[in-house]
Amino acid sequence: MKIQKKTLLNCGILALIALLFLLFFSYSTSPLFSNNFGISDSSLFLIIGKAIANGAVPYVGLFDHKGPIIFFLEALGWLIMPNRFGSFIIQWIFMTVTLILIFKSGRLFLNKKLAWIPIFFFLLILTATFEGGNLTEEYSLPFLFLPLYLSLKYFNEELNGIVQHPPLYALVYGVCFTLIVFIRLNNAVLICAIVLVVIIHLFTNKAYRNFFDNVLTFLSGSFFVFSIITIYFLINHAFGEMLYGTFLFNFKYAEGLTGISSFEDLVCFLSYISPVIFSGVMGIFYILKKENKNIGLILTIGSVVTFFALSLGGIFYHYFILTTPCFVLGIVLLIDLVVKKGKKLWQEGPHIMMIVILILFIGTCVIYLSISYSTINSIAINQPDNGYYENALNIKSLIPQADLDSVFGYSVPAGWFLMADITPCFKYFTLQEWWGLYDPKVIIETNEMLENNPPKWIVMNNDKQTNQTIYDVLETKYELITKDKVVTLYHLIT
Repeated sequence: MKIQKKTLLNCGILALIALLFLLFFSYSTSPLFSNNFGISDSSLFLIIGKAIANGAVPYVGLFDHKGPIIFFLEALGWLIMPNRFGSFIIQWIFMTVTLILIFKSGRLFLNKKLAWIPIFFFLLILTATFEGGNLTEEYSLPFLFLPLYLSLKYFNEELNGIVQHPPLYALVYGVCFTLIVFIRLNNAVLICAIVLVVIIHLFTNKAYRNFFDNVLTFLSGSFFVFSIITIYFLINHAFGEMLYGTFLFNFKYAEGLTGISSFEDLVCFLSYISPVIFSGVMGIFYILKKENKNIGLILTIGSVVTFFALSLGGIFYHYFILTTPCFVLGIVLLIDLVVKKGKKLWQEGPHIMMIVILILFIGTCVIYLSISYSTINSIAINQPDNGYYENALNIKSLIPQADLDSVFGYSVPAGWFLMADITPCFKYFTLQEWWGLYDPKVIIETNEMLENNPPKWIVMNNDKQTNQTIYDVLETKYELITKDKVVTLYHLIT
């Protein structure tokens, strides 16, 4: 009973930490920041979730190139509570689960007091990379930390002579992997590293039967998630659209990304990727100390694949949330070695590697403390940043209630529609020119809609657009109604 009370107390403290963190840093959904929608990704997810909650099918009604799980989570948020606050509740649950898994992972190696330290460093990285929250990387964290915790638990037990890897763990790996794949494919690479190390371990120990049992359960978990998603989209005649939005568009998107294209980009990337540089070296060091080579391999391979996965994309700060699992494990193993060996750790060496680890750790902390300080100041001064949307209701007031289902936006941020409480009438409702850089189909289909089935109202971004067709359509078919500092409203001439 006493142990249960302490466990509940710890969970309660972690839930409180999660709540306080999200209240300040998740300014795209936090009740403290009204009418604020963060960066475009968050508002995109929110408006698509809202549409699903009202009966729309993702990719058919409204489009974005993320997996359907993120949209279903947002829809659940709208069903729980209207506006952004239902999503905030889901974030709170996910963040609490993540913190609990970090604490439990720490407890596999450390005492109760020391197990709180990784929580601080986890939140340090999040402070600098959260970008208003409600993003795919954040929602992926529980599905990354759960397989990590189970694999660490297994390899700790393996030291006591237990070679057989529990097939139930593989089932969880398969479920978590597929859930993340249908959130955002790149986010799942750590689970690939975990599975690879388990495979190497089982083959090394000639546990072939156990290997096939684990393959079967992994595939079963993966198939379970995949089949549910497939059935939903087949029933709604949108399976092809889902594959395009989740995978095919992103392959084109990845081909078109320039990645690190300047010295400034390189410096920025190395600064934000520093947690996994530290953790990768720490993993090698842990292997050399002969503590547990499999755990060291998970950390090393996980750090390497995370490094390369992040290097292939653009430098968007929230991507680096994915460095946290390896960074947290690296810190746990570092503390574990210091506690176990004390002064002997330095005496045993290798000294150069220990100095490198210390420099990388301190450097990472300094970098992220600096970024976090700047982030906190920026939030305190600039949020809520709803100036972009302040005239949205004025624009909406000029549109008859009966016409609100025929409003199209061109290069207008999704947050504008949330502020105005309008659901766009066409699936490509924002970022058309950005998406069109990677797949011209977006612009082609948009222009076809404007020519053949023009909406009654168009809200147009005032910035110069490259798509000349929309200007031709506006000139011949529409009249200008009003213009503010951000958008222009046009009405179809009848």
